[in-house]
Amino acid sequence: MEQTKTQQEISARRLLKRLRDVMIQETSVQEKLNKIVEIVAEELHTHVCSFYFLQPGDILELFASYGLKANAVHETMLRMGEGLIGEIAVQKKALSFPDVWDHPSFVYRPETGEKLFKSLMGVPVLKGSQLLGVLAVQTEESHDYEEDEIDILETVAMLLAQMLVSADFESKSDHIVKPKKDLQSRLEGVRLVSGMAVGKAYIHNRVARVTDVVSSNEGTELKRLNIALEKMDKELGEMLASPDINDENAEIFETYRMFTKDKGWIQKITDYIHSGLTAEASVQKVADDIAERMSMIADPYLKERIHDFQDLADRLRQHLAGRNIIEKNKRLNQNTILVAKSMGPAEFLDYDRTKIKAVLLEEGSPTMHAVIVAKSLGIPVIGSLPGIDSFIQKGDTIAVDGDNGFVFVNPAEDVLTDFNARLDLLKKLRKKYEKLKDVKCQTLDGIPISLNINAGLAVDMLTLGDGMADGIGLYRTELPFMSTAQLPDTQTQTEIYKRALINANGKPVVFRTLDIGSDKVLPYLQHRAEENPAMGWRSIRISLDRRSILRAQLRAFIRAVNGADLYIMFPMIADIDEFIDAKKTLEIELQRESEKGRTLPKTIKVGTMLEVPSLTFQLRELLPLVDFISIGSNDLSQFLFATDRSDPTIWERYDALSAPMLRALKYIADTCEEFNVPCSVCGEMAGKPLDAMALVALGIRRLSMNASSLGAVKAMVLSMNAAEVREYLLSILSSKSHSLREKLRNFAVDHGIVI
Repeated sequence: MEQTKTQQEISARRLLKRLRDVMIQETSVQEKLNKIVEIVAEELHTHVCSFYFLQPGDILELFASYGLKANAVHETMLRMGEGLIGEIAVQKKALSFPDVWDHPSFVYRPETGEKLFKSLMGVPVLKGSQLLGVLAVQTEESHDYEEDEIDILETVAMLLAQMLVSADFESKSDHIVKPKKDLQSRLEGVRLVSGMAVGKAYIHNRVARVTDVVSSNEGTELKRLNIALEKMDKELGEMLASPDINDENAEIFETYRMFTKDKGWIQKITDYIHSGLTAEASVQKVADDIAERMSMIADPYLKERIHDFQDLADRLRQHLAGRNIIEKNKRLNQNTILVAKSMGPAEFLDYDRTKIKAVLLEEGSPTMHAVIVAKSLGIPVIGSLPGIDSFIQKGDTIAVDGDNGFVFVNPAEDVLTDFNARLDLLKKLRKKYEKLKDVKCQTLDGIPISLNINAGLAVDMLTLGDGMADGIGLYRTELPFMSTAQLPDTQTQTEIYKRALINANGKPVVFRTLDIGSDKVLPYLQHRAEENPAMGWRSIRISLDRRSILRAQLRAFIRAVNGADLYIMFPMIADIDEFIDAKKTLEIELQRESEKGRTLPKTIKVGTMLEVPSLTFQLRELLPLVDFISIGSNDLSQFLFATDRSDPTIWERYDALSAPMLRALKYIADTCEEFNVPCSVCGEMAGKPLDAMALVALGIRRLSMNASSLGAVKAMVLSMNAAEVREYLLSILSSKSHSLREKLRNFAVDHGIVI
């Protein structure tokens, strides 16, 4: 029998109260675990509840169980990835299986007596991102587990993690891959923002995980939440008004304030409070839910938004604890090297930026908002330094080579002397590069090249103000849909797109319609399990099947431009009929807005992404129907080579600078030129100088990339003779080599092309 929401909340509160009573008892951890699994099985009406603890060597040991044979406890062992429990551990996400015997990964262990049980649902037990174990329930009959049941088990897992850590019971195994370190204390990471610096290390510590999970008074927790939200909103408002915040950075706080008032986000927190959690635990639970959903995304840009949500959750939890956020970071050395696992942009701006000379991150990427802000302030950043806190202590002297991704810890005197000399040279080079902004972007033989950026939030447009970019070649519209618990309405979307246009300051913005599915799943849109989601129900296929979503988005585009020029691009088109269908939907919305007396766009340009190889063979029929084409090189190469970009074992097996890929690009560019249809590239190739050189040689005249790549690509364009490169490239296109990269690189070096 289905329970009402009120009944579910009462059941959840009763479960948490029973578990809290167990946890405060003066008994051993083993005794507590035995009682916990029994209570969970009773309250969730399952026949089995088991806890598997992660031991050194990546072994999952059955540590406590209710329902399985008693002699299996401490005897049953599974490797990471072995069986369904091992799969949950590897993925670090909740998984459910209505009938385990039908699943190819199921492993039957006779000593457990599992033969009687069909369904299984399990969740990881985590301390931050570190796996402690897996908690699972099973039933004798096939059962489709509801979202509420998964939420409850995840909440129990949070309690388990708290108990295990506080009891000093966590796994002592070390899963951290240490960064390269030689005898001279040199660490090697990835350059995120170029530059050099010398200073003293300061360790940035995020807010500790929640320890008080179960609430005693629901009303008190709701009141505390509302007060904390008001304080956080006021704080962000004060930061906005501060003269220390420039116009570009203000966009970050406007975005944060939008999230603090998001009804779906607040409702989710409130729901967890109703279930019996404290306000802090509820905020953490929602943040974990968002992080888990977004961590499955392959798109690095969208994946990096996890840090923003974690930053927001941390700030809210600090307000709940009554701590002063700004004052805690005032004690900085005049030359500070900030060291952190990860950071949100507001966390970064809490510090006195005049004292920060460089930032070192365990994680991070060029699209991370804290990195974007650091770049706008001219602060070097190095990322991908796992385990950095074990190598660097507060007060250590640090020399940062942001150009090459090197970090020197307590360097010798000769290293410091060399650094200071290079710092002087760097200052001279910066002045030289600044002059590049005003130089027309064209090749040595006079071919103009338009450089644009890929963006997804207003804050991503910081570099438009420096004059390097001609516009937004790809505006991703997915993030507002993914960051809320409900579908954003037309008005909300209109305001988001309007802000993007304002920040573009008259420069063109190409809006790509919703590109979801595959690894970008909306929490409120039902998705069936797919064997190959990258080629499944995604992107334009969802938009055409859920026409109301597409119509609302097109309506928002029309209203946002308010009589100005409108550029719309449809993604993942595999057949001309899909483009025609989508364009007809746009025409319907234009007619509808006209009948309502609303202002229509001055001009409308409608194009398509070319990502699916099938569209290449319909190009001559398609081009008369479109105003422009934008090649998505990431997906096109993925489908061309049948290579899963999310699989690290094969993602470098095939090269974009191989003859097959370049021949395909040449055909597309030549055919577009024949039909006089503008053709651009907005994938990763556009942002890599050597790859971009090949694109220009093939006839591509418009490139769109991450903002951090603009300078390097412009320097390359200004140093190349397009005709010479084209002549050479065409001469080697018939090569049978696996890749033409080295040949093109050697040509560039021999001809003085800056790559």
